[in-house]
Amino acid sequence: MVIVTCNHAETLGACLDAVERLEPAPVKLVVVDNASADNSADIAASFAGKPTTEVLREKENTGFAAAANRGISTTSEPWVLLLNPDCAPSPDLPRCLLAAAAGGPETERIGSLSPKLLRGEGPNLEPQPVIDAAGMLVTCSGRHFDRGSGAPDEGSCDRPAWVFGGTAAAILYRRAALDDVAYPGQEYFAEPFFAYREDAELAWRLQLRDWRCLYAPSATAAHRRGFRPEEGRAGHREINRFSVRNRFLLRRHCADLAWHVHCFPGWLLRDMLVIGACLTVERSSLPGLIDVWRLRRDSKRRRSWVLGRRTVPTRRINAWFRRRGRVEEVEEA
Repeated sequence: MVIVTCNHAETLGACLDAVERLEPAPVKLVVVDNASADNSADIAASFAGKPTTEVLREKENTGFAAAANRGISTTSEPWVLLLNPDCAPSPDLPRCLLAAAAGGPETERIGSLSPKLLRGEGPNLEPQPVIDAAGMLVTCSGRHFDRGSGAPDEGSCDRPAWVFGGTAAAILYRRAALDDVAYPGQEYFAEPFFAYREDAELAWRLQLRDWRCLYAPSATAAHRRGFRPEEGRAGHREINRFSVRNRFLLRRHCADLAWHVHCFPGWLLRDMLVIGACLTVERSSLPGLIDVWRLRRDSKRRRSWVLGRRTVPTRRINAWFRRRGRVEEVEEA
């Protein structure tokens, strides 16, 4: 299990308490502290839970992607649970996810499993009857969404389903799948992303190599999301910059010509809207576009590497990208 934290002292204790109650308990817990200014690292170091705990302290904030990569690379188990420090999993989450992986359809091609995330409130991460994420949807405008985010938990997301991917707030990855799609140097998450959308980029790479994501609603966790999409992006200057930059990097790494034809004009209209906003009402995000240009050579190399290794026909990938996204429901085993 890997947790990346940066100034999450308020909720980290509740997160670790929940980890201590997990059954089966993780063989090893790695907490990567990204140069927190609070006592997050000390809280992690004092954790006396069941799993063997290792705290890695970064001297500077290296970003979520790089910190997660460092944490994952220090583990060796066949499954890796990634968890945010503002997320409290239910005690049976690993059991439910592993059971779904063992008994679900196309078992050998399950590369990741996404639990049902509910909104969590307060420092104790009390679960609320509101969906935070039920898998990831992708659209022909090049956007990705947490399925059901902000909707009441009234049964609409209670069936297992194949989804494009899952949010890195809480997701179980098969190590063989991670190793299969990792960039050279054990770069599981694309480090140029720094933070935000890196889970969508990894999900796309997994899909291109025929590693599927199974949404398993029997496994649940509470997530106290700092940024809620339904509340808009106003006041989130840094998030907006990374969001703009990584929107374009995501496509530059993973989308081929056929995708652009299939999703036209959705992505073009969205691009024009984003660029227009950066030049007018959201000029603080303009450095994000500059970053895209600065990283153009790196993006080109990554795209050549990613698309050169794909094993899935383009039409299967493109089928996920619809106006409102797409899921494939499956029958419970």
